[in-house]
Formats: sequence, C-alpha cells, structure tokens
Amino acid sequence: MSTMDSGADADADLATVAASAAAPGALKAGMQAPLFVLPDSAGQAVSLEKLLREGPVLLHFYRGAWCTYGEQSLADFGATYEEVAAMGAQALAISPDRRAGQPAPLRPVPDLYDEGLRVARSYGLVFPLPERLQARYRELGYAPGEGSHWLAPLPAVYLLDRDGMVVLALLELNYRNRFNPEPLLHALRAIQSRRTTRPRLF
Repeated sequence: MSTMDSGADADADLATVAASAAAPGALKAGMQAPLFVLPDSAGQAVSLEKLLREGPVLLHFYRGAWCTYGEQSLADFGATYEEVAAMGAQALAISPDRRAGQPAPLRPVPDLYDEGLRVARSYGLVFPLPERLQARYRELGYAPGEGSHWLAPLPAVYLLDRDGMVVLALLELNYRNRFNPEPLLHALRAIQSRRTTRPRLF
C-alpha cells in the first residue's frame, strides 16, 4: 500500500469515528421528518411538504460534488430512480456543496443546495470535522458554509411516507461504502403493498 493510500485510509477512518459519535442524534425510523424548502439546480424552491402530498419521498443526503465518493453515491442512488418512480415515490438529493445547485441534465434526481447544512442539522446529520482533516477537505473543495463552524455532513438516505413519518433511515458512517438500494426498495414495496391492499370503506 502506498503512503498516499495509507493517508487516505487514515483520513477516512478518522472521519468515520467522528461520524459514529454523532450518529445517535440522527433522525430515526418512526420519527416525524422536519419539513423544508430548498432551491434546486434552476433556483426554484422545492417544498418537501408539497411533495409529500403526492406520495412517499426519498431523501438522499450526500457529501457533495467535491467528494468522488459522494458523487458515486449520488450516481448509485440515481440509478434506482425509475424503479422508485414506478412505485409512486419521488426522490431528492441534498448537499451543502454550492455545485449541487448547478444543472445536471443527466441526473434524474433533483439536486438541492442545503446552504450552511441547515436541513442536515435539523435531521441530526452533521458532525464536527476533526481539525486534522480541515485543510485536506478545503483542498478538495469543501466549503462548510457560513456559520457551520467546520461541520461535515453525515451521508444518509431516508424514506418518508406521505404523512412525513420516517419509514426507513439508512446512515452511512463510512462515506467510502457504496449505496445499497435493496433495503430501500424493499421498504418502498411494502408501502406500495399496504396501499393496494387497504380495504375500502363504504
């Protein structure tokens, strides 16, 4: 293993430990999801409350375009979009990276800009970035935003039912891990099954 690889592994391990300490405070299944309004790539306001009126919503909190692992996670998440949409759900990607607001026509999932990690904070998805990592993250292009005091985002995927309740919460403490869609799709199928088998009231 090269010195560069060893350094990258050590940095990732340090970030994982810091994220693990913050994870207990993250929003969990069975909780009510905080509502929000964020701008998309066209500068249009996207309201979670309005989307929930139409059906379940998936929220993918990722690190941003500055992180190759974050970009890969977003690509993996986007690859499930057709299957997600076929089950009547909508999906949103959320990042504190300003570049998340730039047009990306090949991405099926709207990319929302969470300035200063405001929404991520309300979901408990932030942790103090260890001082040793701050210079490296800055070199990579991470800008934590005004008032964030070097907080970093904790990658996560949430499935919300149309009442805004968290049905499934998937936290990824190690940002290098690939996104696994199976638990998410399984939970979506369960929601769809409940809708189709619900008895009619006459």
